[in-house]
Amino acid sequence: MPLRVPSAAELVSRVPLIRLGADSQKWTRRAALRCRSDGSKTFRRVRRQFSTSWTRTDAFKEDPAVTQQKQTTKVQIEEIDPKNGKQSSRPSVPSKSSTSALRATSKLKGGRGASLAVPVKEKIEDKVELVKDKKKKHPIHDYSVRPTTYVHLAEEDDYSIFKKYPTITSSRVAELTSAKDPQRPKRVSMLTRDFIDDSLYNPHYGYFARQAMIYSPEKPFEYSKIKSPDEFVNEWSSSYKRYDKILEKKPEDPDSIPQLWHTPTELFQPYYGQAIARYLLLNYLVSLYPYHDLVIYEVGGGNGTLMLNILDYIRETHPDVYERTRYNIIEISGALADKQANHLRAKIESQGFSDKVRIYNKSIFDWTTDVPEPCFFIALEVFDNFAHDAIRYNHIDDKPYQGYVVVNDMGDFEEHYTPELDYWAERFINLRTEVLPDLNLTKVRGHPLSTLPLLRRMKTMINPLAHDLTPPEYIPTRYIQFLEILNKKFPEHRLLASDFTYLPNSIKGYNSPVVQVMLRKQMITVETYMVLQGYFDILFPTDFELAAALYAKICGRVATVATHSSFLEQWADLEATTTKDGENPMVSFYQNAAFLCT
Repeated sequence: MPLRVPSAAELVSRVPLIRLGADSQKWTRRAALRCRSDGSKTFRRVRRQFSTSWTRTDAFKEDPAVTQQKQTTKVQIEEIDPKNGKQSSRPSVPSKSSTSALRATSKLKGGRGASLAVPVKEKIEDKVELVKDKKKKHPIHDYSVRPTTYVHLAEEDDYSIFKKYPTITSSRVAELTSAKDPQRPKRVSMLTRDFIDDSLYNPHYGYFARQAMIYSPEKPFEYSKIKSPDEFVNEWSSSYKRYDKILEKKPEDPDSIPQLWHTPTELFQPYYGQAIARYLLLNYLVSLYPYHDLVIYEVGGGNGTLMLNILDYIRETHPDVYERTRYNIIEISGALADKQANHLRAKIESQGFSDKVRIYNKSIFDWTTDVPEPCFFIALEVFDNFAHDAIRYNHIDDKPYQGYVVVNDMGDFEEHYTPELDYWAERFINLRTEVLPDLNLTKVRGHPLSTLPLLRRMKTMINPLAHDLTPPEYIPTRYIQFLEILNKKFPEHRLLASDFTYLPNSIKGYNSPVVQVMLRKQMITVETYMVLQGYFDILFPTDFELAAALYAKICGRVATVATHSSFLEQWADLEATTTKDGENPMVSFYQNAAFLCT
C-alpha cells in the first residue's frame, strides 16, 4: 500500500497547541508545512533558539507604563547608485515575527528536500548607518516569555529573510554607535564571531564596557594562619561582603547592573604574580640578558594587579633588571584601563613606576605598531573571551556550514547557515587538518561528526521535520587572527598564556561556551549565545593541544602545555600559600586550567 502524504491541514491539526508564556495569550503550533518549487511537499521543524529580549529575567522587566511609551528605533541603510554615484535610501523590509529558525541547505538524492541554500552575500557593511529616530526609543517586548518554549510558524522564505539584511562586522558597529546613544544594531546580519565580539567588546554597550568589576581582597590572605582550604573559602566568601551593597541593589537602569568576577591573580596575590615574575626573570636572564631590555606586553590587564606584583618582585630581587624593564598593557575595556591607571598613579607617588608602564586602551586586534625587539607576551584568561564561529555539518556529505546571526526589525535574532565559508573559518579548518593530520573527527568524543554517518542520515530520512545539519561546533577563528598578529607585529615574542580547558554548564554543541550573567549575587546561565548584547559574559574553553599546534604552525615556535598546578609547583613559592593542614589552595584550585609557554 503506497504511503499517503497528509495534507497541510491534516498535519497541522494533529499537532498540539503550545502556549508561549505564562503571561501571554498567544498560541501556536509546532510544525510548519513548506512547499518546494517543483510542487512536492516537505515538512520542516522550526525551533526557537533565543531572542535579544527574551533573555532578560523578571529583574529586567520594565514598568508597563514606561514600556508602553517605548517604540522601535530605525536603521537607515544607505546604498550607492552605480549610475550617478549618489546615495539612495532603501527602507528595510519588516520581519514577520521574531524567529530563531535554523536555516541550512542541501538537496538530497531522490528528491528529498532539506533546507534552502544561502549563498554568501556581498559585503556592504560600509554602507550601513545606524540612524536614531528622535521620537522613538525601544520596542515593547514581553519579557515573561520563556525562550526555550517559544515556537512559531515560519512564513517567510529562508533566503529572502537572509538576503534583505546587509552583513556588518563588529568593528563597523562600534564605529556607528556612540556613548550618548548606544543603539544595538537592527536589520543586519553578522557572522557568529562578529555577533559575540560585539556583545562582549562594543565600547558603548559591550559586556566589558559596562559595570565591569574584578574581585580584589583588601589585603592578601595569610595562609599560614588558615586551617584548611575550606576555611580559606569561608574567608574568601566573607571578603565579598564589601561588594554586597553594590550587587544586591536593584538598579533603575538595567544597563548599570554590576558584574563581578574573580581571577587567580587577584585571589592569590601577590604570590601568583610572583610565580609569573620568576618565569619571566629566568627566561630573560638565560637567553636575553644583558643584550636586550626586559620588555613585557600584557593583554587584558584587569585591575593592574599582575603588573604591580611583577614589577614589585623584579625590583626587590633584581634591581639591575628592574632598571631595564618596560611594562605595556593592552586593555580593550576603557573602564578597566582607567582602573589600571588609578592603581598605577597611587604606586607612582610612593615607588616611582611612572617611567616603567604604558597602558594602551585598544584591542589587540587593532594593533598596528611593529615591535621588532624581543619581548614577553602575557595573556591570562584572555583566550576564553575570543569570539568563535559556529559551524554545522551536513548529514549527507559532512560539508561544513558557517553560521550567521540575523537581527530583525525588532532586534530579535535568527540563526542562518551557509555552505560558503569565510576566509578565517576555511583557514582554521585547513590548518587543523594540516597540524593534526592524524585527527579523525569521527572518533573525537562529543564532536558532531562522531555520530555514525548512517545514524545521522537516518534522522533526516525518518523525521522529515528535522533539519539536516549536525549540532554546532564552535571554532576559534579569533585565536587564529591573534596568532597572525603575534607573528607579524611581535616576531620576537615569547608567549605565556593561561586559560580554561573545560567549562561546566555550557550551551549545546562541541567546544561550546558558557553564557552567564551575575544578578543579585547569583550567577545565571542561559542556553544560547544569542542574547541581548552586553548583558552576558560568553566564555569558551581552550583545546590546548590544538592551540599549541596552531601556534607552532603560524608563529614558527615550539610551545609547551602545562597544567595549572604543575606550572605553579615549578615557579611559585608554595610555602607562602600552604595552609596549616598542608594543603595549597593556589595549586589545588583551578584544576580546569592550563598554561601555554614558549
